[in-house]
Amino acid sequence: MHLWGMAFSRSKNTHRLPASQATTTFTTVVGMTLTLVLIGLLSVLSFLGSRWEKQLRQEVRIQVYFLRDLDTESLHTSLSIVETEESVAEAKYIDPTTASKKLELDLGESFVDFLGYVPLPPAMDVRIKAGFSTSEKLSEVVQRLENIPGVADVVWQDQLLAKIERTLNRLMVPLISIASICLFIALALMNNTVRLTVFARRFLIRNMQLVGARPGFIRRPFLKQGFILGVSSGLLSFAFITSGLGLLKSPLGTEAVILDVTTMGMLAGGLVALGGGLGVISTALAVNRYLRLDVGQLH
Repeated sequence: MHLWGMAFSRSKNTHRLPASQATTTFTTVVGMTLTLVLIGLLSVLSFLGSRWEKQLRQEVRIQVYFLRDLDTESLHTSLSIVETEESVAEAKYIDPTTASKKLELDLGESFVDFLGYVPLPPAMDVRIKAGFSTSEKLSEVVQRLENIPGVADVVWQDQLLAKIERTLNRLMVPLISIASICLFIALALMNNTVRLTVFARRFLIRNMQLVGARPGFIRRPFLKQGFILGVSSGLLSFAFITSGLGLLKSPLGTEAVILDVTTMGMLAGGLVALGGGLGVISTALAVNRYLRLDVGQLH
């Protein structure tokens, strides 16, 4: 550490005052925090968008209608096969008698008494898992259900699903483009912010070289500071994002912006790791640049 003392004594006339250093450090933390907030918001939007798509796909339902003349045992067997299908998230049996009574209430007249029998077949309302709710996979699911013994027909809203997929595809390309541009700008801003911090101490780096300090020895305190500032900025950005989500709960509803504990943990860890990593990398690049400069290029 005596090298640091010698270097500081040689640069006391050119080195900034502690107040200026504190201002530079504060500015760096603010810049890195804002950058990480932007990256964090992009991540939150990605999480929420993925969850919204999953919830939308989970609402895809199909109706399975069985033959009316099936005996009880055959019907139960067919129902069990549908319920155990790997793509089925939930299956609800619709009793023909109950469905007929409900339909009579809606129509306001008794068609069962007029016909003399229940015209509606046994049926199941099936909710499909999100992983099988694409047009291609759902077509395969429908085909498997149609091949089950006792199944008369399978009805599903293929046009609605196709419309959902077209909407998602139209939104995906511009959103990814905007996110990529914002990410590039954020990383460039963070790199410039860290470079300004190192720039303020460029003469100290030069003086360390003059007293014989090796490049690794010179880099070490800068890298440590870059890591600490990056981690601190990551924690601050997570706090700001959490506060922002909390403020949005009331106007948008809790379910619209709430993230589970695992996702929040991943977000916090990602911001801290990204802040620390980018702080170290940006600092190393900036320090290496000034290590290679001549005295005349420092001004």
